[in-house]
Amino acid sequence: MRRKIAIQPEKEKKEKKIPIVVHRSAYRYTGVNLYMERLVSKRRNIYAVHSMATVPLFDVFQKGLIRGSERLPHDPVKSYAYVEHPQEGWRVYLRSCVLLHKHFLEKSAQKEFHPQHFLVVKRRGARYSTATWEPPKGQMEGKDAKKGNKSVMELLEENVRRETEEESHVTEIRRLRHTGLVFQSQETTYPPNTYFQYHIFQGFITPQQVKQSFDTFEWIKEHPKAFERWRRDRKEKDAVAWFDPRTTPLNPRWCPDIVALYLQHVKGPVA
Repeated sequence: MRRKIAIQPEKEKKEKKIPIVVHRSAYRYTGVNLYMERLVSKRRNIYAVHSMATVPLFDVFQKGLIRGSERLPHDPVKSYAYVEHPQEGWRVYLRSCVLLHKHFLEKSAQKEFHPQHFLVVKRRGARYSTATWEPPKGQMEGKDAKKGNKSVMELLEENVRRETEEESHVTEIRRLRHTGLVFQSQETTYPPNTYFQYHIFQGFITPQQVKQSFDTFEWIKEHPKAFERWRRDRKEKDAVAWFDPRTTPLNPRWCPDIVALYLQHVKGPVA
C-alpha cells in the first residue's frame, strides 16, 4: 500500500544552501571499487560511498520533494518513508545510523577521543563471535513522513534518536550531529530508480547512559521471558559492547562500508 503527500516547500531560512557541486573520486575497499561523491553546500560537506559509478548522490534536502511511505517485500508489516523527485522520478528511502562515543565532561579529557571506539549492539539470538554487530541504525517509518511541518534533517535526527533508544536503550544523546556523511546504495528488490541513504550521525553518551545501556542488557539476559514480552522494535538486539574488530565483527550488510566511511573522514568531534 502506498501513501504520498505533497508538502509545501520549506520556509526560507537565513542561511540558504548554495547550488550543489559534485566531485567524484574512486578508492578501493575490501576489493570492490567504490565511489565517493562530495556535495558542497554552505552548511556542510556531504560525502557518499556506493558501488554505482553512474548514479549521482541524490539531494534529499532540496525543496519540493514528495514525501511518502510504502510497505516493502522484506517487511510488509511496516511502511517505510521515502522522498521522491516529482520530475526526475528518483525515490530515496531514508535511513540513519549513529556512532556513539563516550562523553568526557572534563575538557582535559576530550583529547582522548578515538573514532574507532563506538557503541555496537548484537542481533538477538546470534552468537557473540558472529558478524552481527552494528552501531544503532534503522529505517525511517512511514508515519514520520506525515510530519510535513518538519524538515528532512529534523526527521532524520528524530529517527536516529528513536533507533538508538530501541536498539541500545540509550535515552539521551549529547552533541548529536550529522557528520555530512551519507551511504547511498540500492536493495536488490528495489524497482528501477529507487535507492536508500544512510545518513551518518555522531553522538556522545555520558557514563550514566553507558551504565544504563549495559545494565539493561544484563537485565535482559537474566529475564528472558519478560524480554520476550517487549514489543518487536525493542527486542531486536540482545547485547551491547564497545566496537572491537576482533570480538565484535560487523554485520556485513552495509555496516563495514558505513564504518569505513566514518573512520576515513571523522577524526574528532563534529562541530
